[in-house]
Amino acid sequence: MFRIKRLLIEAAAQDDPLAVQVRQRLAHLPTEIIPDRETLRIAAPLTPTAIAQGKETLLLARQKGPFWRPCPGTRGYICCGYQILQVMTNCPMDCSYCVLQGYFNLPAITVFTNWQDLWSELEERLDANPKTVYRLGTGEFGDSLAMDELLGLNRELICRINRWPQIILEIKTKWARVEPLLPLGPNPQVIFAWSLNPPRLIRQEEHLAATLAGRLSAAQKCAAAGFRLAFHFDPLIYYPGWEPEYQDVVAQLFTAVPADRIAWISLGALRFMPSLKSIIRGRFPGSRIAEEEFVTALDGKKRYFKTLRLEMFSRLRQFITAQSPNTFIYLCMESPWVWQQVFGFSPTSRELAAMLDAQAMLYRQTDRSTPN
Repeated sequence: MFRIKRLLIEAAAQDDPLAVQVRQRLAHLPTEIIPDRETLRIAAPLTPTAIAQGKETLLLARQKGPFWRPCPGTRGYICCGYQILQVMTNCPMDCSYCVLQGYFNLPAITVFTNWQDLWSELEERLDANPKTVYRLGTGEFGDSLAMDELLGLNRELICRINRWPQIILEIKTKWARVEPLLPLGPNPQVIFAWSLNPPRLIRQEEHLAATLAGRLSAAQKCAAAGFRLAFHFDPLIYYPGWEPEYQDVVAQLFTAVPADRIAWISLGALRFMPSLKSIIRGRFPGSRIAEEEFVTALDGKKRYFKTLRLEMFSRLRQFITAQSPNTFIYLCMESPWVWQQVFGFSPTSRELAAMLDAQAMLYRQTDRSTPN
């Protein structure tokens, strides 16, 4: 299970069914019951050593707040209205640019075990709003698929959401092990989504993640099983020779999967809080991605200059539409001005959310009859 070497269990969580299951499956690991996860929290930013050790430590704890949270959009940028189920924080993969390195001060991959509270939240929200479309995902604060063989969360979610046809579950990942979930298709309420980058960047920056070929092969299997797909070119990373390599990724994508199985493709340029730059330098001294020229944007994050972002977005859009003119493309966390330059129009956050909701529901009824 990746590099997990240590299992910690919060005392309040130790009798939860998920905690019992995980402890049995990881019986070979040293296990410690701790009184509360706050005892692990570090006041100062995590050191490179603490971050690395956190990738090897699995903490089972109880979610003390709500599981369901809106995507934390930023004023001045257009947000897609994605809804987050915070079932875990941190990730066993080790991407150099991962914002989570500077986001959490708990040196562990934390999985929340009180799933009964999660089911209760879903029931309360969805039963009260039966006509509202929700695009839900678990991939904002951790990879949706990387720990799934151990946890089994996606199977539970897929089996439960059938009760609420207005739900679309997006499983965002850089992992490629999808076989346990394929028998649950076809299911038009489920979208498997992969983050894509050229093989060079995957090798250099996305440590322990699946290869590009592995991701596209997994997507191909999901499409054949009757699931829909999404892809996220996020973060787009500038480097000498980026253009032909990204064009090749797009070509491989549309060779691997039918265009009519793709719900949407998003584009988002590399962005990060200023504190992440020193973390990248300390943990990944061979990485050059933080050494380009950046500006401090409205949200306080470092971003490429607008001219470079426009060039990258425009070229990616051209590459995609050359392969599939009708595939829905959107920008992730960009300004109205950038939208206007790339697409010739600029939606509000509410309008973008409505467009994505419509895309999510577009083939929902016809997909029900897709054969296994």
